[in-house]
Amino acid sequence: MREDNDHDAEAVFAELNSGDRRVGVEIEFGGLSASKAAKVVHEIVGGDTKEVDAHRYKIHGTSLGTVTIELDSKYVHTSQDDTDAQKKARQIAGDLGTSIVPTELITAPIFLSDLGTVDTLVRALADAGAMGNEQPHLACGLHLNIEWKSESVEALLRVLQAYLLMAPKLREEIEPDPTRKLLPFIARFPSDYERTVLDPAYQPDLETFIRDYCAANPNKNRELDLLPLLASLNAGCVEEASGKEPKAVRPAFHYRLPDARIGDAAWSVAEEWKRWKRVEELAADQQELMNQLENWRAENEQPDGLLGAAKRLINRVKSS
Repeated sequence: MREDNDHDAEAVFAELNSGDRRVGVEIEFGGLSASKAAKVVHEIVGGDTKEVDAHRYKIHGTSLGTVTIELDSKYVHTSQDDTDAQKKARQIAGDLGTSIVPTELITAPIFLSDLGTVDTLVRALADAGAMGNEQPHLACGLHLNIEWKSESVEALLRVLQAYLLMAPKLREEIEPDPTRKLLPFIARFPSDYERTVLDPAYQPDLETFIRDYCAANPNKNRELDLLPLLASLNAGCVEEASGKEPKAVRPAFHYRLPDARIGDAAWSVAEEWKRWKRVEELAADQQELMNQLENWRAENEQPDGLLGAAKRLINRVKSS
């Protein structure tokens, strides 16, 4: 069974390098209202702008597909069930919160070749007054929703293992804003879960992988959030394991670690993608990944006697 999984995984990584990849982009910023930011976006990528409410705009038919600009708070957006008084109250709350709550630009899944256009948008927003982590109280982040079409748990596990191995170096390179590190949004994975995943003997089936993940990571507040992807693979298992219906279901890794440094002319979304690509490259190189897993255990694991041996035996039995 493991040989079949290996074959499936190799096919997955070969396809990643041969086909058109897509990624959804979310960029948080301050300094501009949603309405002003929507005008800037329209000037660059065209489309038809629709005001959903006072703090949410959708721009349809742009060169990037649909782009959403909104204040990043569910409390300021209206619904069809709201009364006129409730709608007015939400608008006022949004007006008051604009200075302390980030505005967010959200793209539909776009091809990698379009990331340059997103960087053009970033520069235009900065020229119009948008700021990222220059306003540290906003804790602005960049999220990449990286398309993932495979159901191979072996390939999924290898990407997570590669990410955990590379995470210290990524944090060192990115140097996330201190405010973002204090807040829970980009929390690290629990150390016990890291040890489980980075054990070469850990070879779960999909349901076991989902249950283990949900038990250790009950919400999206991780530097790499897998819940939307896992829900797209088996929403029922995610709901059972987490005790709640998944809020986001999409076939994509939700990579949340990078800052949104709108005001830094040297910063770009394309460069953050290149950092992520290194994770996939390690996952695709099975021999190098196994070498690094063995090195990690040698450097980080303390002798654990019979208990550790029993855990590794259980993992092998579960995956057989």
